[in-house]
Parts: sequence; C-alpha cells; structure tokens
Amino acid sequence: MIPVYAVAVVLGVVALLAWLVMGLAATSVDGKEAWDPEVRFGIPGRQVVAGVLGFGLGGMSASFAGWASWLAALGAVGGVALGLLSVRYLGVEDSD
Repeated sequence: MIPVYAVAVVLGVVALLAWLVMGLAATSVDGKEAWDPEVRFGIPGRQVVAGVLGFGLGGMSASFAGWASWLAALGAVGGVALGLLSVRYLGVEDSD
C-alpha cells in the first residue's frame, strides 16, 4: 500500500501547488479572473485536494511507523477526515 499512499501524496502536493499558482495568477494577471480555483471549485474543490493529501500523508506516516496494513489504512482514512475537517472549519470563509 505504500506506493498508493506515495502517489496520493504526490497528487495532493501537485494539486495544492496548482491551486496556489492558479489563484495567484487569477489575482495578478488582468483578464484571468476565471482561472481562480476558489471561484471555479470553492469548498468542495478544497476538500478534494485536502482529502487526497491527507490520505497520502496519513497512510505513509502510519506505514513507516510500522503499523499493520489495516491500521495504516485506518490512518489514511483518519488523514482524509482531518483534511476535510480542517478545510471546512479552519479554512477561509466562502465569500458568496
């Protein structure tokens, strides 16, 4: 399962960086406001990115801590839950 967690970490980091770059480009380049991921995807989009990253980080950390495979899978699910909760309750408020 470690390769699955590793792929999830890489996808989550790439998605997070893309989110940041697209948001920066949308606010700093005239005529590119449609690129803003907050406008296009909003909270559900942030939850997907946080969930994928949380799954990978939770699973990788549990696996490398020596947990059994089923416990590492539970750690990955816990990472998803923490990612979703952090986006929902600790993220910026929706401006709509």
